Amino acid sequence: MITVYNRNKEDHSNNPNNYKIFRPNILGNPYTDIKDKSTLASFIVSSREEAIEKYSEYFDIMYSSNIQFKNLVDEIYQKYKNGEDIFFECYCAPKPCHGNVIADKLRRRLIKEKIRSK
Repeated sequence: MITVYNRNKEDHSNNPNNYKIFRPNILGNPYTDIKDKSTLASFIVSSREEAIEKYSEYFDIMYSSNIQFKNLVDEIYQKYKNGEDIFFECYCAPKPCHGNVIADKLRRRLIKEKIRSK
């Protein structure tokens, strides 16, 4: 199971499979729609939906070009594949979040792997 949770409402930080995905962590989204206050994001876009969509593209680029990012994603994937619960700690949930993109990519990877192994 993969859970994206709001760190202000829940706490899974003692779980060894808890990953901080808020900025400035490596899995953080460099895109934001926040225009009225200071942010650690590198890029401001027009909506939350656009920020999440751009993160999906960013994830693919980072996975193919940044070894630290790739290694972390592969570590998380192996734990997920082995049946361990994964927790993504953010400030967004239950609102749409780039953590849902990460979770979806991990789920799709597992499905593709299972199909290929048949």
